[in-house]
Amino acid sequence: MYRINSIIHIFLLLAFGCYTDIALAQTGSHITGSPHNAPETVVWFSEPREITDIRLLLQAGKKQEAIELARKYMNKLQGIAGLEAQVFRYYGLNALCAALTSAGQLHEAIENCSRAIKMFPKRWQALNNRAVAYYISGQTELALQDYNLALSQVQESKPLAELIQHNIDLVNAKKAGTGQ
Repeated sequence: MYRINSIIHIFLLLAFGCYTDIALAQTGSHITGSPHNAPETVVWFSEPREITDIRLLLQAGKKQEAIELARKYMNKLQGIAGLEAQVFRYYGLNALCAALTSAGQLHEAIENCSRAIKMFPKRWQALNNRAVAYYISGQTELALQDYNLALSQVQESKPLAELIQHNIDLVNAKKAGTGQ
Protein backbone atom coordinates (compact mmCIF):
# COMPACT_ATOMS: atom_id res chain seq x y z
CA MET A 1 0.00 0.00 0.00
CA TYR A 2 1.09 3.53 -0.65
CA ARG A 3 1.82 5.65 2.39
CA ILE A 4 -0.33 8.63 1.78
CA ASN A 5 0.57 12.08 2.95
CA SER A 6 -2.63 13.71 1.97
CA ILE A 7 -1.78 17.32 2.52
CA ILE A 8 -3.76 18.55 -0.38
CA HIS A 9 -3.39 22.08 -1.56
CA ILE A 10 -5.41 22.34 -4.69
CA PHE A 11 -7.54 25.32 -3.88
CA LEU A 12 -7.50 27.33 -7.06
CA LEU A 13 -9.32 30.47 -7.93
CA LEU A 14 -8.51 31.74 -11.39
CA ALA A 15 -9.17 35.45 -11.33
CA PHE A 16 -10.45 37.80 -8.68
CA GLY A 17 -8.18 40.76 -9.30
CA CYS A 18 -10.67 43.30 -8.00
CA TYR A 19 -10.61 41.87 -4.46
CA THR A 20 -8.14 43.26 -1.95
CA ASP A 21 -7.74 40.08 0.09
CA ILE A 22 -6.36 38.01 -2.76
CA ALA A 23 -2.99 36.34 -2.48
CA LEU A 24 -0.88 34.79 -5.20
CA ALA A 25 -0.13 31.22 -4.19
CA GLN A 26 1.52 28.03 -5.33
CA THR A 27 -0.78 25.08 -5.62
CA GLY A 28 -0.94 21.49 -6.83
CA SER A 29 -2.09 18.13 -5.57
CA HIS A 30 -0.57 14.70 -5.76
CA ILE A 31 -0.23 11.51 -3.78
CA THR A 32 3.13 11.26 -2.05
CA GLY A 33 5.08 8.28 -0.82
CA SER A 34 5.31 6.65 -4.21
CA PRO A 35 8.43 5.08 -5.67
CA HIS A 36 7.41 6.72 -8.95
CA ASN A 37 8.73 10.18 -9.74
CA ALA A 38 6.07 12.84 -9.46
CA PRO A 39 6.02 15.65 -11.97
CA GLU A 40 7.68 18.76 -10.60
CA THR A 41 4.90 21.18 -11.44
CA VAL A 42 4.20 24.54 -9.89
CA VAL A 43 0.96 26.19 -10.90
CA TRP A 44 0.29 29.78 -9.84
CA PHE A 45 -3.21 31.12 -9.37
CA SER A 46 -4.91 33.90 -7.49
CA GLU A 47 -7.05 32.78 -4.59
CA PRO A 48 -8.95 34.36 -1.70
CA ARG A 49 -6.86 34.96 1.39
CA GLU A 50 -8.89 32.44 3.40
CA ILE A 51 -8.16 29.69 0.88
CA THR A 52 -4.45 30.54 1.01
CA ASP A 53 -4.60 30.33 4.80
CA ILE A 54 -6.29 26.92 4.67
CA ARG A 55 -3.67 25.64 2.25
CA LEU A 56 -0.85 26.93 4.46
CA LEU A 57 -2.36 25.28 7.53
CA LEU A 58 -2.50 21.97 5.67
CA GLN A 59 1.11 22.34 4.57
CA ALA A 60 2.06 22.95 8.21
CA GLY A 61 0.21 19.78 9.27
CA LYS A 62 -2.48 21.73 11.15
CA LYS A 63 -5.36 19.69 9.80
CA GLN A 64 -7.99 20.49 12.43
CA GLU A 65 -7.29 24.21 12.20
CA ALA A 66 -7.64 23.99 8.42
CA ILE A 67 -11.00 22.26 8.80
CA GLU A 68 -12.21 24.89 11.27
CA LEU A 69 -11.09 27.75 9.01
CA ALA A 70 -12.76 26.13 5.97
CA ARG A 71 -16.02 25.76 7.91
CA LYS A 72 -15.80 29.38 9.08
CA TYR A 73 -15.18 30.51 5.50
CA MET A 74 -18.21 28.55 4.26
CA ASN A 75 -20.38 30.07 7.00
CA LYS A 76 -19.19 33.54 5.96
CA LEU A 77 -20.49 32.87 2.43
CA GLN A 78 -24.01 31.93 3.52
CA GLY A 79 -26.64 34.35 2.35
CA ILE A 80 -24.40 35.93 -0.29
CA ALA A 81 -25.82 35.76 -3.80
CA GLY A 82 -24.34 36.02 -7.25
CA LEU A 83 -21.98 34.12 -9.51
CA GLU A 84 -18.83 35.27 -7.70
CA ALA A 85 -20.24 34.04 -4.39
CA GLN A 86 -21.03 30.72 -6.07
CA VAL A 87 -17.42 30.47 -7.28
CA PHE A 88 -16.18 31.26 -3.77
CA ARG A 89 -18.47 28.52 -2.41
CA TYR A 90 -17.03 26.06 -4.90
CA TYR A 91 -13.50 26.75 -3.73
CA GLY A 92 -14.56 26.79 -0.10
CA LEU A 93 -16.16 23.35 -0.46
CA ASN A 94 -13.08 22.15 -2.30
CA ALA A 95 -10.83 23.45 0.49
CA LEU A 96 -13.02 21.80 3.11
CA CYS A 97 -12.87 18.55 1.13
CA ALA A 98 -9.08 18.69 1.04
CA ALA A 99 -8.79 19.50 4.75
CA LEU A 100 -11.17 16.68 5.70
CA THR A 101 -9.30 14.26 3.43
CA SER A 102 -6.05 15.26 5.09
CA ALA A 103 -7.59 14.52 8.49
CA GLY A 104 -8.91 11.14 7.33
CA GLN A 105 -12.58 12.19 7.44
CA LEU A 106 -13.14 10.71 4.02
CA HIS A 107 -16.93 10.32 3.93
CA GLU A 108 -17.52 13.98 4.74
CA ALA A 109 -14.69 14.99 2.39
CA ILE A 110 -16.32 13.14 -0.50
CA GLU A 111 -19.68 14.76 0.31
CA ASN A 112 -18.18 18.27 0.20
CA CYS A 113 -16.29 17.66 -3.03
CA SER A 114 -19.47 16.21 -4.53
CA ARG A 115 -21.35 19.38 -3.58
CA ALA A 116 -18.65 21.47 -5.29
CA ILE A 117 -18.75 19.28 -8.39
CA LYS A 118 -22.53 19.62 -8.57
CA MET A 119 -22.10 23.41 -8.58
CA PHE A 120 -19.44 23.47 -11.33
CA PRO A 121 -19.12 20.05 -13.00
CA LYS A 122 -16.68 21.35 -15.64
CA ARG A 123 -14.03 22.38 -13.09
CA TRP A 124 -11.30 19.85 -12.47
CA GLN A 125 -10.13 20.80 -8.97
CA ALA A 126 -12.88 19.22 -6.87
CA LEU A 127 -12.86 16.16 -9.13
CA ASN A 128 -9.16 15.73 -8.45
CA ASN A 129 -9.62 16.17 -4.70
CA ARG A 130 -12.57 13.78 -4.55
CA ALA A 131 -10.46 11.26 -6.45
CA VAL A 132 -7.76 11.56 -3.77
CA ALA A 133 -10.37 10.87 -1.08
CA TYR A 134 -11.69 7.90 -3.05
CA TYR A 135 -8.16 6.59 -3.55
CA ILE A 136 -7.29 6.84 0.15
CA SER A 137 -10.58 5.14 1.08
CA GLY A 138 -9.74 2.25 -1.26
CA GLN A 139 -12.37 3.08 -3.89
CA THR A 140 -9.95 2.90 -6.81
CA GLU A 141 -12.57 2.62 -9.57
CA LEU A 142 -14.31 5.79 -8.40
CA ALA A 143 -10.92 7.50 -8.06
CA LEU A 144 -10.06 6.58 -11.64
CA GLN A 145 -13.42 7.87 -12.91
CA ASP A 146 -12.85 11.25 -11.27
CA TYR A 147 -9.19 11.49 -12.30
CA ASN A 148 -10.06 10.67 -15.90
CA LEU A 149 -12.82 13.25 -15.98
CA ALA A 150 -10.49 15.85 -14.42
CA LEU A 151 -7.82 14.94 -16.96
CA SER A 152 -10.26 15.46 -19.83
CA GLN A 153 -10.89 18.98 -18.54
CA VAL A 154 -7.22 20.05 -18.42
CA GLN A 155 -5.91 18.70 -21.73
CA GLU A 156 -4.87 22.20 -22.80
CA SER A 157 -2.52 22.48 -19.81
CA LYS A 158 0.43 20.12 -19.97
CA PRO A 159 1.52 20.69 -16.32
CA LEU A 160 -1.98 20.00 -14.97
CA ALA A 161 -2.42 17.01 -17.26
CA GLU A 162 0.92 15.60 -16.04
CA LEU A 163 -0.11 16.09 -12.41
CA ILE A 164 -3.42 14.26 -12.87
CA GLN A 165 -1.85 11.58 -15.07
CA HIS A 166 0.66 10.91 -12.28
CA ASN A 167 -2.24 10.29 -9.89
CA ILE A 168 -3.91 7.99 -12.44
CA ASP A 169 -0.67 6.03 -12.78
CA LEU A 170 -0.51 5.58 -8.98
CA VAL A 171 -4.08 4.27 -8.87
CA ASN A 172 -3.36 1.87 -11.72
CA ALA A 173 -0.19 0.67 -9.99
CA LYS A 174 -2.17 0.04 -6.80
CA LYS A 175 -4.83 -1.88 -8.73
CA ALA A 176 -2.12 -3.96 -10.43
CA GLY A 177 -0.54 -4.72 -7.07
CA THR A 178 2.75 -3.04 -7.94
CA GLY A 179 2.28 -0.16 -5.50
CA GLN A 180 3.83 -0.11 -2.07
